[in-house]
Amino acid sequence: MKKRNRFLALLLATTLTFSASACGSAADDDAKSPDAGKTTGQESDDSDSNSNSDDDVDALAAAQEKMQEVSSMNAKMVLEMNMEASAEGETNTMESVTKMDMACFYDPVKIKMDIDIDAGEDGTTTTTSYVEQGKDGEYTMYVNSGSDWIAQSVSADDIVQYDAADNMKMYLDDEYNFEQAGTEQVDGADAYKYTGSITGEDMKEAIVGSGALDSLSSLGMDASAMDGMMDDLEGMPITLWIDQESLYPVKYEVDMTSVMDSLMAGILESMGDQAQGVSMSIPKMTVSLTCSDYNEAEDFKIPAEAKKAAKGAEE
Repeated sequence: MKKRNRFLALLLATTLTFSASACGSAADDDAKSPDAGKTTGQESDDSDSNSNSDDDVDALAAAQEKMQEVSSMNAKMVLEMNMEASAEGETNTMESVTKMDMACFYDPVKIKMDIDIDAGEDGTTTTTSYVEQGKDGEYTMYVNSGSDWIAQSVSADDIVQYDAADNMKMYLDDEYNFEQAGTEQVDGADAYKYTGSITGEDMKEAIVGSGALDSLSSLGMDASAMDGMMDDLEGMPITLWIDQESLYPVKYEVDMTSVMDSLMAGILESMGDQAQGVSMSIPKMTVSLTCSDYNEAEDFKIPAEAKKAAKGAEE
């Protein structure tokens, strides 16, 4: 029974950990090289969408520059994850879809998040959250999971995973070896398509920055051993789409399946006898972020009930 409880705890922690890591970590706001990712004029996947194509358009560099001046935007993150676990002759599977709708404003920061987690037979969870930057520069988060509001002070690092602009900036990195792969439509509009791979230290920093190692260390796993495991992981394929007309990035998708499945196998191996008879695999894990309404997002107000909870917390 003790082994089973530890196994179930590991399953839960892994689910939460990998969900967090998929959302990304702090973006690098340094200037990007203007020469990387230049379109090559390859033939479009759709011959009717070539009208806006231009060999001289450096869409990736233009997108990087535009993201530095975003005042507001809407975005939807979708995380799809399937897990299979066996222990003591019993096999359990879990298929989950997490959707996060975000409205983000900057200077000062104000974010609204509606989060829906559909875990199939395990049920669904809906949460509404807000983040607000005060005049003193400090951040307050308001959370409601269906009943009362909870308010607490948070740091800038705590809200990065909910910041659509920072997440998109992170995945516009030149070092992902992007190659132009024709054009496709995203939400009915023509977009340049790029494919690349997140490897080495970039991939490692994304996982470490998410807090994944801290969560797993709480189960008794050695953080340095976890750090070493990531050295041998394969890269994560990434696909990026940039709107042909506006040159804003409109979507990215990262396939984390192979990396997370390999990391899960390494975790179990490192646990030795504690994981005897236990097997876990991740047949699917992808995360995507679709962005829209750049500098034209509809403003919102934080509910009075949430503000009241913040005042109560201060008292």
